[in-house]
Amino acid sequence: MGKHETNYARIERDLYPTPPWVIAALAEHVDFRNLIVWEPACGDGRMAEALKLAGCSRVYATDIADYGYGGQDEILDFLSERLPVLLPRSPDGIVTNSPFGKRGKLAEAFIETGLRGIAGGGILALLLPCDFDSAKTRSRYFGDCPEFAGKIVLRDRVVWFKNADRKKENPKENTAWFLWAHSPLRVRHQPVILYSSKSKP
Repeated sequence: MGKHETNYARIERDLYPTPPWVIAALAEHVDFRNLIVWEPACGDGRMAEALKLAGCSRVYATDIADYGYGGQDEILDFLSERLPVLLPRSPDGIVTNSPFGKRGKLAEAFIETGLRGIAGGGILALLLPCDFDSAKTRSRYFGDCPEFAGKIVLRDRVVWFKNADRKKENPKENTAWFLWAHSPLRVRHQPVILYSSKSKP
């Protein structure tokens, strides 16, 4: 969950489970068939399971803590830059809904670590607030970054949790998948903006 929902107390470590339809929207534009993907902030495993349904040959699910997901491979701090023990090689992709942190600093750290993680090839896909790339201080991750490939704007707004007080609106915001792809030739990608046609069920 991003910075816009200021009227709610934040959940510890930004543990906001991601609904499966968000991965289905990403899979409209990214072919996951037979890929090895690392989900480094797996939480309760909803995104990891959705990635399996999208065709990944293997999803390595890790998180900084154990949140009860039976398919979690390892407790691992993504920012330590250590690969999962069971991962036989660098993954084809790193895909996650990264924690946001104060002023988005934790999300920025996830971008930096993820970019180093795909230095040998592969893609990085992070789910972030739709306007995360609008800050001038973040241009190094987007317009000034050779690896930045574009973003996929979700047409539906993600509801991060159901509000117990039915008179109060459930917290939600505009989100997008931000994509980076490494090129050994250091060729600058032409960033594109795509829109998912997938609607939540």
